[in-house]
Amino acid sequence: MQARIAAILTEAKEQGIGYVSGGSIARHLGISRAAVWKYIEGIRSGGGIIDAVPGKGYQLVNSEDLLLPGAINLETDVIGREYVYLPEIDSTNSEAKRRIRSGCSDGLVLAAENQTAGRGRMGRPWYSVAGKNLSFSVVLFPGGISLSQAPLLTPLSAVAVCRAVKKVSGLSIELKWPNDLLIAGGKAGGILLEAGGEMDRLRYAIIGIGINVNLSREDMPDSIADTAASLMLAAGKPVPRRRLLEEILIALDSYYARFCTGEAQSILAEYVDLCSTLGREIEFLWYGQRRSGRAVSIAPDGALIVITEAGERLTLRAGDVHCL
Repeated sequence: MQARIAAILTEAKEQGIGYVSGGSIARHLGISRAAVWKYIEGIRSGGGIIDAVPGKGYQLVNSEDLLLPGAINLETDVIGREYVYLPEIDSTNSEAKRRIRSGCSDGLVLAAENQTAGRGRMGRPWYSVAGKNLSFSVVLFPGGISLSQAPLLTPLSAVAVCRAVKKVSGLSIELKWPNDLLIAGGKAGGILLEAGGEMDRLRYAIIGIGINVNLSREDMPDSIADTAASLMLAAGKPVPRRRLLEEILIALDSYYARFCTGEAQSILAEYVDLCSTLGREIEFLWYGQRRSGRAVSIAPDGALIVITEAGERLTLRAGDVHCL
């Protein structure tokens, strides 16, 4: 019921209606005025800023940033058919694993307002601020896909995020292999893929995505201030989180459908066009030794092909690279 009230208030705001009376909400939903008030308080506790004026009703002030069910409007085939909003969780990827074990649907989206133990690749912590970032995970059960194809879900997701960010904010995202989202060289987000399978069959995949949407410089701790970026800082104005999340999920749904029907290589070609690592001199670890070379191409499985100064051709499938 709370989601339905959030949807009513969101639609009213977007249509320019403004305030909606508690009485009209109660009549529409067949509940009491007291119940309406209770659910309104629930929306507030979930991050909704609601202006209440006697004789006029309720207005959802921050509908463009609200991630509650009901505010999110999706017309997708798989991704987002089940959508769960979590005010606070340790990690959306960790919660995704728990829900896989207990049973959940293909395309489940878990969006968190705050993560207490968010993480990126190699167990690194991921810093986020409630109300200003996007932190969410998508659970997929892609039948008939080999385990060796799972890494391609990272570039697929990266391309989907790039397209959505461009559509909503006009900003161009660069992709740093394997999973970083960059704006003018600063890290604005990242993708964490976790997958499991058996007998070379992919049983499940979890795509975790974190994006610095409306972080200011003051929001960033000293440890990341010199290397981090946000969409708001790059655009010079706030970016609507709700619409951005909707567009990312819509793009993911479209690319995932193509992936499942054998179009992974055409998606990888789009990733290659957006990958700023290619053509650059890089440093990387190779069996524990620091090496350098030029990143020349992306392999069909998403690996990075590097040519060293000595002419060796190396294939990187994991690890960090540093552009020189």
